[in-house]
Amino acid sequence: IISRRAGHYGYSLQGCQQPAYNELVFENVFSTSFTKYALLSYIIEPFKSKVSSYHSNHQECYAIAEILKELEYNVDVINWDNTSYLPNKQYALVIDNHNNLQRLSSFLPNAAHKIFHATNTHWLFQNTVEYQRCLAFFENKGVMIAPNRLRPEGNSIAFADAVSMLGNGFTAATYGTYQNKIIHLPMSVTVQVKFDRDKNFNSSKNKFLWLNSHGALLKGLDVLINVFQASPQYELFICCSESEDLQFFKALEVELAAAPNIHLTGWVDIGGKFYTQLISQCCWVISTTWSEGGGGSILNCIGNGLIPVITKSCSITLPSNCGFYIDNENIDSITNSLNEITNISDDILAGMSESSVAFIRENHSLENFKNKYREFLINIMAGHKP
Repeated sequence: IISRRAGHYGYSLQGCQQPAYNELVFENVFSTSFTKYALLSYIIEPFKSKVSSYHSNHQECYAIAEILKELEYNVDVINWDNTSYLPNKQYALVIDNHNNLQRLSSFLPNAAHKIFHATNTHWLFQNTVEYQRCLAFFENKGVMIAPNRLRPEGNSIAFADAVSMLGNGFTAATYGTYQNKIIHLPMSVTVQVKFDRDKNFNSSKNKFLWLNSHGALLKGLDVLINVFQASPQYELFICCSESEDLQFFKALEVELAAAPNIHLTGWVDIGGKFYTQLISQCCWVISTTWSEGGGGSILNCIGNGLIPVITKSCSITLPSNCGFYIDNENIDSITNSLNEITNISDDILAGMSESSVAFIRENHSLENFKNKYREFLINIMAGHKP
């Protein structure tokens, strides 16, 4: 009826296609009326629905927006992979998580502050080690697995005035000569930080938790499976999305079937009861990853009292009495490390667990992230260079 009516008056109706999810734009998310505008190119999910605990970037993204409001900016938000948005106002500040600074720089006022919020190693570094890991697995097993943790190209750091970076010196080193722009900020945890004083460390000291989403080869899971397959006195609980690494687990199904001390649990909700059970059973969180931008899953486990046994490429700087570093791929070295740490007395392990929780509470709370990011932005606005 509407179409006929429109035709009667010389008009034709055309369908309007909804924009893709990553092309959505959330303007003035707090409905403020300040004189300055800021664009946050990160993730739109926290502004589309509630802030999720799935990953710390949800709460950190929302926290950055709140800080911008405190600093009297009207805040617009787009997704990091929005390739169509063009500024319709004069932004005084832009924060980008990927590659939009390069695309948008020519549309910004000369005085605009341009910030790159780096939450990963450089894409060239990560993609290189991802291919190297897939090649090594192919050479060892004769199975070709397509890389599933490749990062898209991006060069926002070259267009940024300053860089806020999660992780540590390892992460920064992957950005080469741009390190002088970088200010390190603490990643936040999403779990309730707590220490279990009643844990039985005598029964848990031989149990290790591996917690990740996907990317088994980049995360070095094949190395750990080799270690634990040869050391049946230790137990390994593998928590991940098995469907995302289906080729990997299929290639190792014979080895896994012959290793009853290695447990595939599937995806684990860190807010659920099963995760709580795992935390109470295990003493350690272990990782031999090759590339991280903050080690969020590890930090969450440390926040629940697990003692970290990790590679330096986890991008976490451990204080004294708060865990151990291991090699990426030297199986004998890793095994020797496990033999040593599992012989530590229960009292010392309890103290290390408590120190681990204190480390997270003091450094990786959401409140601390907000305080550090607020300080970072104030310094940038005042013209203080990194």
